[in-house]
Amino acid sequence: MVQLRKWQPLLRLEGTQASYRQIVEALVAAITEGRLRPGTPLPGTREMAQLLNVNRKTVILAYEEAETKGWLQSVQLRGTFVSQQLAPGSQAAPATVRPFALALPEEPAVAYFAANEQAAAWQGRPGALFFDNGACDHRLLPQTVLHRYYRNALRSSFTSNSVRHGSECSSHYLRTALADMLRHNRSLNIGAEHICLTQGVQMSLSLVASVLLKPGDVVLVERLSYPPAWEIFRQSGATLVTVDLDHEGCRVDHIAALCRQHKVRMMYITPHHQFPTTVSLPAGRRQQLLELARQHGFCVVEEDYDYEYHFAGRPYLPLASDRQQRHVIYIGTMSKPLGSTFRCSYIVAPPEVIAVLERRATLTLGQGDAVMQRMLADLINEGELKKHLRRVNREYRRRRETLLACLHEAFGEQISVREPEGGLALWVRFADSINVDLLVDNALALDLVVRSGRQFSPFGHAENALRLGFASLDTDEIRQATQRLALAARAVCSG
Repeated sequence: MVQLRKWQPLLRLEGTQASYRQIVEALVAAITEGRLRPGTPLPGTREMAQLLNVNRKTVILAYEEAETKGWLQSVQLRGTFVSQQLAPGSQAAPATVRPFALALPEEPAVAYFAANEQAAAWQGRPGALFFDNGACDHRLLPQTVLHRYYRNALRSSFTSNSVRHGSECSSHYLRTALADMLRHNRSLNIGAEHICLTQGVQMSLSLVASVLLKPGDVVLVERLSYPPAWEIFRQSGATLVTVDLDHEGCRVDHIAALCRQHKVRMMYITPHHQFPTTVSLPAGRRQQLLELARQHGFCVVEEDYDYEYHFAGRPYLPLASDRQQRHVIYIGTMSKPLGSTFRCSYIVAPPEVIAVLERRATLTLGQGDAVMQRMLADLINEGELKKHLRRVNREYRRRRETLLACLHEAFGEQISVREPEGGLALWVRFADSINVDLLVDNALALDLVVRSGRQFSPFGHAENALRLGFASLDTDEIRQATQRLALAARAVCSG
């Protein structure tokens, strides 16, 4: 056991009194760097508070947060320990670990894209409603602020003549702003040189696939996943192999078994809020996944599509924030916080990978939108984006609670739904007496567009569940949509 007097230097806490968040981050760093091993006992909260010179409540909050995320475990009558579920050997990667090598490369999603077309067609119909995948509500955007910032960016771009000369200046400005944001909010140890800007998540995935995959490569995807992603991998000639899911998300033990059967090139995963089931992957599994990537030399493509929306505790830090990892490509977007009108996403990777991605992006798309890039950077740098997210998070949490209440009132024991820690959608499972595929057809007749769970299976397997996005509907629209869903379900049951 670590001697008690050594806890403060072990956690590397210096100077003024630490906040509970700083203690959590220090504990996580000590665990991932191997300074705290699985099973190591921690001092009690009162004793740790004295050792760190903080209030006991601060330590209690830190322990609870770390336990919720799976880093610690509390054993009744014994105390608090570093979780035994963390992968042995995953904390301290050997110094000889090398980044994944670049390998330049020499249709089940049809129903999903058809639903997009249905939604577009129905949007013009009076009274039509759509349970989407979890888009934000454009009506909540601060229009006056956006107008002012766009006008200022336009004026600045014309004055500096940066529009005429392409967007290299504005691109660097935005990449620098994003790097600062990702360092402070998501603990990514990066600079502007680690970021490639794209025009949407699907473009990011397409670029990554074009650079890393060649025909015949094996790509792991979760048994339920994002259809455009696996369709992109298929069109690159990759062979898809699915990984099982359970109540904690991706089954890492299944990944280990698949790595023994295949030479895996890449895994695509959404660990923060698994798409579509919304489950957050716990710390132990995250460490095991990174260790498997190191052992077997495959690349992990981490899509973090809704990091900004988290309602319980603090959000999990990305896989890419692990200081020892060398195998993660991270994909994020500005389209979730600001809406799909703002087509700006980004890829985070080592600079040598970014250089290849940028050359490929320049060949296919040319320069980006210099005015929008400057506007987005200003929104980040001047705190307007953070202010907007703080405001809408309160509203989206209220809408989530409204949808949960309406669903339980309308369906009772006919559904099971686990309240997610964050995100903008619910994953709702239905009793066998309700055929979801028929329910979706009946809902359409009631001017309600909703996706069948089957659409999220890479091989079209039946899934008696629905992903119900709540953020783009106000509370009255949520009630109406749930009533139509219940009517459609009754028609299925009576039929």
